[in-house]
Amino acid sequence: MSRVIRVFTEQSPCTLGAEIILPASESSHLARVLRIKEGDPVEVLDGRGGRFAAQCIQVSRSRVTVHINEVRQDTTQVPTIRMAIAMGKGNKWDDLIRPLIELGVSVLTPLLTERTEGSVSSLKLQDKKERWQKLAQEACKQSGNTWMPKFDDPITFTEFVSGIPHKDECWMGSLSPHKTSYTPKRTAERISIFIGPEGGWSSKEEEMGKAAGVNFFSLGPHVLRLETAAVSALAVARQCLFC
Repeated sequence: MSRVIRVFTEQSPCTLGAEIILPASESSHLARVLRIKEGDPVEVLDGRGGRFAAQCIQVSRSRVTVHINEVRQDTTQVPTIRMAIAMGKGNKWDDLIRPLIELGVSVLTPLLTERTEGSVSSLKLQDKKERWQKLAQEACKQSGNTWMPKFDDPITFTEFVSGIPHKDECWMGSLSPHKTSYTPKRTAERISIFIGPEGGWSSKEEEMGKAAGVNFFSLGPHVLRLETAAVSALAVARQCLFC
């Protein structure tokens, strides 16, 4: 099977027979890095479920125009999955984006917990979210996932737990003894999975989760890094929900 070259566009919805100019960054990458030529096929994604088979009709070093030959709209994943993950030092969240998007996460919520290390200013947060969006686009292009996730602003664990809709089925990774079998239900509208900091949840946070009706689960006896725990939890959930 030949490699599928995917690109992103914000010009959506695309209609059959339309001709669109790809964003400058995508055009430059296609022409200068991938050496694409007129007549070559590409698949255009819009991040909102749109998947468009297209053909390059004009190629220059900074501008590529494509013709839309086929239009397809993917349905949303049900149940949707939200990952609420503790913020970590440095760029830990950057390492989470690609694998979680490849696995089909719908919403990503940064949590500020009692044991969260460091803080993020509003200016730095904007830079981070722009970088997360770029990483998410790259992951979608690599994996063929047509849905970009929603990135929430950071929220405290207390605020998050108090605002959980009753229809959400919630799971909280923990090393504490009060755990149940990790079996998210396919009948849920949305699954929310909480991943705490590497120092673990505080006893107060676990009590709050318990009072809110959150299910506790374990990924084994070892203390996992934030990135490992988040990816593992989503992978296991997908096995239960979609396989």
